[in-house]
Order: sequence, then C-alpha cells, then structure tokens
Amino acid sequence: MQEGAWDVTQLEEMTGCRLWPSSRLEATRSVAPIGALYSPLRKLPPNCAPPSALPYDPVRCASATCHAVLNPYCQVDFRSKLWTCPFCLTRNHFPPHYAENITESNLPAELIPQYMTCEYELQTVPDQGPPCFLFVIDTCSNAKEELA
Repeated sequence: MQEGAWDVTQLEEMTGCRLWPSSRLEATRSVAPIGALYSPLRKLPPNCAPPSALPYDPVRCASATCHAVLNPYCQVDFRSKLWTCPFCLTRNHFPPHYAENITESNLPAELIPQYMTCEYELQTVPDQGPPCFLFVIDTCSNAKEELA
C-alpha cells in the first residue's frame, strides 16, 4: 500500500461505507468533493457496531443548519458535559439521561470508537413499512470530461 493511503477495504468491512478520496495524494489532486458509497442493511462484524439497534433517537447537533449526529469523531468535555460537533464546531449539551452517566470509562454506544456505524430505532417517527432505496447517479460532466 502506498504511503499515506487508507485501507479502504478494511474500513468498508467495518462500517459498510467506502469514502473517496482514499489517499492523501488523491485528495490533493481531486477537484470534486468527497464521495461515499453506503451499503444499507449490511450485516457488520459484531465488534464494529452495537449488537442491536439503539432503542432511542440520535443525539443531534443544536445548530440550526447542521443537525449532525453524535459520533466517535466528536470532542467531548466530560466535566462540563458538552460535546463539539466536528462539522460546524458548535458546542452542544448532552441530554440529561446522557449527562448523568457519561464518563471517560462509561461511554454511550455512539462514542465508542469501534462503533462507527449505529442503527437507531426512532421513537418519534411512526413505522412506515419496509425500507425504500433510492439510487442516484450523477451524470453531470463538462465538455473536457466528455472528450476524455
């Protein structure tokens, strides 16, 4: 493997996601933003995700334009019971049921580094039946790309 490259196949096995660019060199040469390929409903190894769906709604960023979900990449201040969103850098308070019990040795499933993929059983959304999958293919290209 080239220096600076990430092992995308190992990451895909653990999370069900493949991200682009997959190396630092690719990232410096890329003119397009990052991309992702996600495999929904994929069975993940037991050490890579919680054993069952989390029976509560996700904790979301309070920013009006962000709403990202609490994840292992968030910075956590255990003394003040705050977490910082890695996308918009907003400092958020933990909900009371998290704040009561969270410590560096007692983390919720969302903050365990190995659990990069979590499934939630949403309590606020009624069951809508089986999932629906939408496949999107971007067919936009400029004249130079069409000639290549």
